[in-house]
Amino acid sequence: MNFSESFKQAFDSLKANKLRSILTMIGIVMGVFSVITIMALGSAAQAYMNSQFEKIGANIITITYKNMNVDKKDWLRLEDMEETKKIAPEIKNIATYLQRSGNLRIDTKTKDALIFGVSSQYRSFELIEMAEGRFVNEFDISAQTKVVIVNESFVKKYFKAGQKVVGEKISLKIPSGSSVDLKIIGVIKSGDDLFGSMYSSDLIPVFVYMPITTVQSLYPNSDKLERIMVSLVDKNKLQDVGKRIVKGLEMKHGSSDVYMAQNSADMQKAFSDVLGVISSVLLVIAIITLLVGGIGIVNILLVSVTERIREIGIRKALGAQKKDIILQFITESIIMTGLSGLLGIALGIIAGGIISALIKIPPIVDVKVITMAFLGSVALGLIFGVYPAKRAADLDPIESLRYE
Repeated sequence: MNFSESFKQAFDSLKANKLRSILTMIGIVMGVFSVITIMALGSAAQAYMNSQFEKIGANIITITYKNMNVDKKDWLRLEDMEETKKIAPEIKNIATYLQRSGNLRIDTKTKDALIFGVSSQYRSFELIEMAEGRFVNEFDISAQTKVVIVNESFVKKYFKAGQKVVGEKISLKIPSGSSVDLKIIGVIKSGDDLFGSMYSSDLIPVFVYMPITTVQSLYPNSDKLERIMVSLVDKNKLQDVGKRIVKGLEMKHGSSDVYMAQNSADMQKAFSDVLGVISSVLLVIAIITLLVGGIGIVNILLVSVTERIREIGIRKALGAQKKDIILQFITESIIMTGLSGLLGIALGIIAGGIISALIKIPPIVDVKVITMAFLGSVALGLIFGVYPAKRAADLDPIESLRYE
């Protein structure tokens, strides 16, 4: 028997038991679907993260605490920014921020808010693009002006369409219970990505920016900075400058082993490693699904052997050899897993595209992954079809003809 005849017989056998064949294939379909979807989303997330780091720049050092529960004398304060510039004259930009919470009131509407008190060069370290107005400047810092920068999603939700909001007043209520009027001086583009969509949700507090000195004047015990960020012209000096800043600040505060320096390259690698671990865990789960589907194929083929014992006996009596029987059952297994693989790939690509569209990240479909998924599903059919095929081939033709 040649391969084409074996293929036709195997296909006819599967058609004769359509429902059973479909139910058996579902396990493989879901396994391949999971593999393709996970790999597509993992690649898309990796590419998106890399593009964001490229926009921010690969020349940034972040000075922060090794342990956030540090003594008060070791808090990073605004004066430490000036000290940092003296320690490392090659610094291009320097910025810091602190975060507080409050409640914004616009006419009769209220909205929870995360208040970011920022220094004048903070925009150099974040992907902030102004839709209108301006960002915090040095005058705002020195004069502690009561101004605020909001995002487009906030403006669209709480102001009339087409209304010019720069110059408008909103009220900020802080946890102590007091309120202060703030003047809107700028609107930040929210973007059309995942985070831009999140900002418009009622469940997510709005992010607003204010001069750091103004926030410190409104909120008690706000001397402690979250971190100090610096950028360099020469990114090859990141390690050396980071160590020098840490050492200088620890000498100023009379402490040791308090601060640490992280550069953007290290952070990008750390994010990539975390994303890789998450993708690997999900991939293992998907592969387990594939294996479970393969076991289902073994089970169904063994049932098929039992049902077709008499047919196998007749074929052997008519001259069919062991290799013909083995080829037929392995072909049935490969057809099931191959078709399942193709269907799983198609569903995976569609699902990856839909999820990517929902979270506003461009989908990435790797041809290598698709090829490996298909070949893997075929190999699975070959591997799991061997035992049922051998069992069918080893049947005694005389006993098979007597089987009822």
